[in-house]
Amino acid sequence: MRQERFSRTSLRDSMRSRSKQSPPSDPDNVGTPDIIASVDIGSTYSGYAFAITKDLDEDRHSIHVNKEWISGNAKLITYKAPSCVLFTPEKRLHSFGYEAEYKYGQLALDKVHTSWYYFRRFKIPVLEDETLSTATNIKDDSGKPLRAAAVFCGILKYLRSHLIDALAGILKVSNSDWIVEKFHIRWVLTHPATWTDNGQHFLKVAAKQAGIADVILVPEPVAASFYCQIMPLHRINTRNGEIICLQRTGMQYLLLDLGGGTVDSTVMELDVNNELKQKQRSCGAVFGGIRVDGAFVEFLMKLIGFDIMDKFFLTCKQELLNLQKDFEIKKRTFNPANGQNIVIKLPPMVRKIYEVNYKQQLQLKVENSEYGELVKLVGDNLHIDVEIVESFYTIVAEQITSHLVKILYAGTTKDIKTLVLAGGFANSVIVQNAIRKKFPDITVLMPTDPELSVMQGGVLYGYESNPILYMKAKYSYGIAIAMPYNVHEHNDDKKFSADGVPLCADLFHRYIEVGEEIRIGEFVRSGAIFINRKDQRYLSVPIYLSTVASPLYTSDNTCHYLGRIRITLVSNRKENSQITIKMALTYTELIVEVTDEGSGRTVRDVFLDSPVD
Repeated sequence: MRQERFSRTSLRDSMRSRSKQSPPSDPDNVGTPDIIASVDIGSTYSGYAFAITKDLDEDRHSIHVNKEWISGNAKLITYKAPSCVLFTPEKRLHSFGYEAEYKYGQLALDKVHTSWYYFRRFKIPVLEDETLSTATNIKDDSGKPLRAAAVFCGILKYLRSHLIDALAGILKVSNSDWIVEKFHIRWVLTHPATWTDNGQHFLKVAAKQAGIADVILVPEPVAASFYCQIMPLHRINTRNGEIICLQRTGMQYLLLDLGGGTVDSTVMELDVNNELKQKQRSCGAVFGGIRVDGAFVEFLMKLIGFDIMDKFFLTCKQELLNLQKDFEIKKRTFNPANGQNIVIKLPPMVRKIYEVNYKQQLQLKVENSEYGELVKLVGDNLHIDVEIVESFYTIVAEQITSHLVKILYAGTTKDIKTLVLAGGFANSVIVQNAIRKKFPDITVLMPTDPELSVMQGGVLYGYESNPILYMKAKYSYGIAIAMPYNVHEHNDDKKFSADGVPLCADLFHRYIEVGEEIRIGEFVRSGAIFINRKDQRYLSVPIYLSTVASPLYTSDNTCHYLGRIRITLVSNRKENSQITIKMALTYTELIVEVTDEGSGRTVRDVFLDSPVD
């Protein structure tokens, strides 16, 4: 996805061209929207993405996300903010995300926080409530109840205002109301796949209370699937010769949304009517990334003492926040293959509470702990061996693979051979390795920036609610071949002889033409070449693209070399049999298939669909 994250110049130009047009007569819900915005309220992180509709007409990747969430730590850069919201004692919205965390920490320092309403990771109890309605209450950090709809309304209201203010800043207008009057914004709200009509009604009511009129709802796995259709899919594990394309009719895959709080699994299928269907859903299993956080907390309690850490958690909210941020940074970048220990800055209050209560140095407690040499305290820095950190992930990785076993090896889903990972926790190398090891025969794929898949996929769904099945080729694609030399058409420097026959080298033989509309994932056409030598034991076919429709030579400056595909020619192949070559495009890749008709042998390979830098 284009990672402009508010490229102000391009956005300003796009928005100014839209603002010169007449505003809609009914800005609530009329015609084609000028802007599509998608909100993803997650268990641990929430945020929004948006796009200018006319930009999406030209490029489906023209989606923007906010890059200005201020975490208070330069090393923690997130394109979502924590799912935290703070209300005043009068139950009025005060702040959201990192701002809410900071304010609540300051209130706790001044010991005036107990009358405020602070909600963190509140979506999990909502998911677990089978009777969810607008009358449902959830409890805040100190156990005080508040309507769940009010909490969701607060986040939606904050994110709506944040986007409108950001757009006003881009256009350099002081009145945010002008944005609302001038631009028709369509809002897409994502929701768990298992939410019934009651849950969806709950979300619509919260949206209406937040001042959002033109709103459509989309299940999170559908939004994520739309995102995966147009993004490069990283092959964590693939089967030989498999075409990776989610837009093939009848294609079934399991979308595994590995979030911070929950793990949701949905079987998706593109049916014969080209509609994306949710075939089977399992939502809300609470073994997401927060289980790693829980294992870290348990480790600290064993290391330092349950009583000490309990007192710290209850009385030192600001320092607890700093500790959580520090661990979040280490968690996001941890890779056991590097063999590097992690270093966590232990809050000074932990040392103070321990030494006041036990009248001995914390250093001695750590040195004599059950972890021995695997943990060291140097000043305020806690050095934790890679073996211990890896153990934080062990239980949750086992829970995820056990969950998958129940789905992939049971009933109607046992024939599914493709697994697509989404969600922020999908970035964990440990989780990826556990899945690869447990399911060696399953294709495992992951898009770029999986943590943004639901949020940005919501924008794509709001733009066009049908799967993307056709596309126009960005370039011409073909191979380099040799043909009989023609003195009137070919350059002398391309001339060579084979068995006494004059030939011309480096001719571009086209299979797909730039601008041609094609069905994604289907072979467009095939072509044939022949072997010149009987003793030839392999064929290496060079693959090219061109920025023009019909270049003459692959050496032209409009052509770019993409790579080669090689096929072995067996000695007993039928003589004079042709070699068939086929090409197809996904949204991000070129698929090439070569078949030796003399032996029946077929090979496939995948190339980037754009020039290689």
